Amino acid sequence: MALKTTISNIVGVKVEGVYNDEKGLTKTIDFLLTCERLTSEQIDEALAGDYSQASILRFMLSIAKGWSSVKDDEGNAVAYSEDEFEARCKTQSGLLFVCFKCYREQSGVRAKN
Repeated sequence: MALKTTISNIVGVKVEGVYNDEKGLTKTIDFLLTCERLTSEQIDEALAGDYSQASILRFMLSIAKGWSSVKDDEGNAVAYSEDEFEARCKTQSGLLFVCFKCYREQSGVRAKN
């Protein structure tokens, strides 16, 4: 495919990660996070060199617009809201940084495998 003049300002970010359950078994997570696409310069400006948890949370809340494949314990879809996103990031250690890493990797052009 040819390089287009513009790329959509919305990006679907596939968030994938792993965690250990109570038995030490590795479990996977994956869901799609819909975000505003920013340039590297805009990201740097928004964070201003502050990569603390609080700063990254503020940043992710400012760009996240929705999600899919997020379920509650009974398997029901959970509607996106800033409160839901923040609550999950605060109670599921590491999730915020996985979301941020996936966003940084997938929001721009990258090499094809």
